[in-house]
Amino acid sequence: MIKINSFTPFNNFARRSWEFYDDHMVIKTKSLTFDYENEVGYEKILSIRSRETADLSWIWAAVTVFGLFGIASVASDWIGINIPAIIGKIVVIFALLLLLPAFRRYEYYSFLDVDENSLATVRVNGKNKQSVLEAIKLIKQKTEITSETYFTDSFPNIPSFFQYNEIDFPDFLNKVQVRFYEDRLISVEKSLAEKLTTVIRYNEFSGKTKTAKMANDKWGNVWSYWLYFVCVTGISIATFFGKQLQGNYLILNLFYVGLGLLIPLFLFRYIKSEVIIFYDKQENGIFWLTVNKVNRETLNQIVGFIKGKVESQN
Repeated sequence: MIKINSFTPFNNFARRSWEFYDDHMVIKTKSLTFDYENEVGYEKILSIRSRETADLSWIWAAVTVFGLFGIASVASDWIGINIPAIIGKIVVIFALLLLLPAFRRYEYYSFLDVDENSLATVRVNGKNKQSVLEAIKLIKQKTEITSETYFTDSFPNIPSFFQYNEIDFPDFLNKVQVRFYEDRLISVEKSLAEKLTTVIRYNEFSGKTKTAKMANDKWGNVWSYWLYFVCVTGISIATFFGKQLQGNYLILNLFYVGLGLLIPLFLFRYIKSEVIIFYDKQENGIFWLTVNKVNRETLNQIVGFIKGKVESQN
C-alpha cells in the first residue's frame, strides 16, 4: 500500500490522504468543516494530468491577520487602550511572512474518468513525489491509461500548421501558446501562479463552433488583490514609519490614488471580448480562443482546419 498525506492549515486545517491499494485507491479528507472518504477503482481512470499551481490561500491568511490587527487597533483607540508599537510591528511582520508561501508552486496530479471528470487530485511536494510516481506506475499496471499530460511537457520538435499566442494580463500575466499539429492541438500556459499543458485530439471535437462575447472574470481577482496590496502596504508603512510620516501628505495621497484605481479595475470586468468556442461530441464547450482584429483571419483558418480534420475522421 502506498500512502500520501497532505496538510493545508489555511484551508480549514484540511488533512488529506490518498491510499493506493492493489486495485483501488481510497481518498480521505478531514477538516474543520468537511469529513469525507471515497473509494475509486483503477478501472475508472483513463487519463492522468498534472499542473503546477501556487497556493493562494496564504494570501487570504495574511489578509485575515492584517484585518484582525486593523480591527483591534481601531477598537483599542475607541476604548482608550494603546497597543504597544512593538506588538504592532511583530503582528505586521508575521502577516508579511505569511505571504511568502503564496509564491511557492505545488504540483498536482489529477486522475480523470472517461468524461474528463477528476476522480482524485493529489498534491505533490519534494517528500512524496517518488510515492506519487510509484502510485502512477501501479495504476498503469492495473488499467489502460489512454492519455498522460504533464505540465513539464514541451512542444514536439516538428512544424505546426498554426500557432496562437495570447497574454491574459488579469490571470497573473498568463502567457498562452497553442500550436496545431496533424492530429492534435497542444496548449501551454505559464503564469505567475500556474503552469499547465493541455492536449486535445481533433477526434474529441464535434466540429461545432460558436462565437460569443464574454467578459474576463479574472478582473475581479485583480480588483481584490489590488485592494489587499493597497491596504497591506498602507498598514505596514503606518506601523513602521508612522512618526516619520506625520505631516507628509505624499504617502496619504498615494494611498488615495491606489484606492481610486479600484474604480476602473472594477469596471474592467464588464468589458466583453469575442471568443470562439469549440464543442465536443457531448455538446460541451471544451476549448476557446479569444478573437481580435489581428488574429481573426488566422482563427477562421484554424476553425476550418479543425472542422476538416473532424470530418475526415467521421
